[in-house]
Amino acid sequence: YYFPCQRWLAVEEDDGQIVRELVPVDEAFVKKDTENDGQSLATLGLEQKAKSTTYTVKVKTGDKKNAGTDANVFITLYGSKDDTGTVSLKASKINKNKFERGKVDEFTVESVDIGDLKKIKIGHDNKGNSTGWFLVWVEIDAPSLGRCLKFPCGRWLDKSEDDGAVARIIFPAELQTTEYIP
Repeated sequence: YYFPCQRWLAVEEDDGQIVRELVPVDEAFVKKDTENDGQSLATLGLEQKAKSTTYTVKVKTGDKKNAGTDANVFITLYGSKDDTGTVSLKASKINKNKFERGKVDEFTVESVDIGDLKKIKIGHDNKGNSTGWFLVWVEIDAPSLGRCLKFPCGRWLDKSEDDGAVARIIFPAELQTTEYIP
């Protein structure tokens, strides 16, 4: 089995991910690549894209006192076929300092096809100075599937607030789901 990557594993490069889920490709793609055929790399990228889905994950932190967090935030997307496993939300595309009071952060999550998105688990490791976090909502857009789902939360993920949970399982609000042409 061949699992080519051809991507950065670095917070400050590419999409900021330090973990990647790789899909197997046909042996022919790997053999062509050794002959320095630039076209095979492009074809390889298309082959991998066909087997995976890119999600845009937007996260809204509440506009309350001490709502932001310095803890390491993670998310797991659960679909009808599979789940993404735990994905660290390391590099926001919008803000250098992520998960601050009243801000929306945007992340890219790539995964094999997990089917229709059913629920998410989002939380943090409770490490750092100010760990408590007030999460308003999570929005997940899958352009290749033509669906954008909103996961309302409106609760604290904090050991000393609400019910003390630092991770929550959230279901999409059906009335806030948008469907469009992929």
